[in-house]
Amino acid sequence: MLLILAGFLFAGSTISSQAQTLPAASTASSTVALTGAVFSNTGQPLAGATVSVAGKKLITASTNSEGFFLLQVPAGVPLRLVVVFPEHQEEQVEIRHPETEKNLVVTLQSLGRQKSKALRARQKKYQRTGQ
Repeated sequence: MLLILAGFLFAGSTISSQAQTLPAASTASSTVALTGAVFSNTGQPLAGATVSVAGKKLITASTNSEGFFLLQVPAGVPLRLVVVFPEHQEEQVEIRHPETEKNLVVTLQSLGRQKSKALRARQKKYQRTGQ
């Protein structure tokens, strides 16, 4: 019985030492934290704005009550952020070096009352007809 237990302990230490020597390439790719804030053109923070990486549906964040966001993005890869908020013009921001970008500030322009009514009408039409 003691011999079997010793075998398990030995096998366990072999496995853990192998796990420690895995090359860095086999681990998850390196990411950096991209932080920033989203405001309206009147200077108000936009809580609930969506900030995402174009072409990457899974890399998305929402702003908090003060308009701040935190987004984990791949390091060393240029990317484009898409920032959206209801009744505001979508904004796209090019990021060439995500690891050097700190405290990004995005200002969204309000569509105004007339444009937002037209947008809602188009959205309703699309929901009814799919076109």
